[in-house]
Amino acid sequence: MTSTWGLGVLQGSDGDRWASVVIQPEDDGQHAELAVRLKAAGLKRLGLREWNGGLWPLSRCSVTVEAGHVAQLHTGRSRLLCQPPLSISPGWQAAAERGRALVALVQPGTLDEGAPAGVDLGDEAWPGIEEAVKAGLLMGGLAEVRATAEPYGRRW
Repeated sequence: MTSTWGLGVLQGSDGDRWASVVIQPEDDGQHAELAVRLKAAGLKRLGLREWNGGLWPLSRCSVTVEAGHVAQLHTGRSRLLCQPPLSISPGWQAAAERGRALVALVQPGTLDEGAPAGVDLGDEAWPGIEEAVKAGLLMGGLAEVRATAEPYGRRW
């Protein structure tokens, strides 16, 4: 499955900063398939109140960071590889030190095409995500940040 991944740091209304991983599948079929897997892992569609208020559900997902790169997302039953692995910024690393990151699934065409891989998504990329939230098209949830890949069958 081919997907575009973006990394970002969200700042909440309370000033708290959260590491985020945004996944945008290549086409609608891949999006539908991934949405089923992520919903089973605990992600849900987020409304504006939940998105802006940081009211994100805990999921069974984990994000693996190896040698300064986001390498994969583990859903509890399957893995989604980040190809190529994305370099994390010092800001992303600092926000991820709490052990959780926000994972968001968006539909094809949501992310700014010009955003380079491995660079924190800036304000220019977030408007597409805000529009997806307003339209009820964004799935999200908190995932554990791990330094090693999670073995299969550990969660459920």
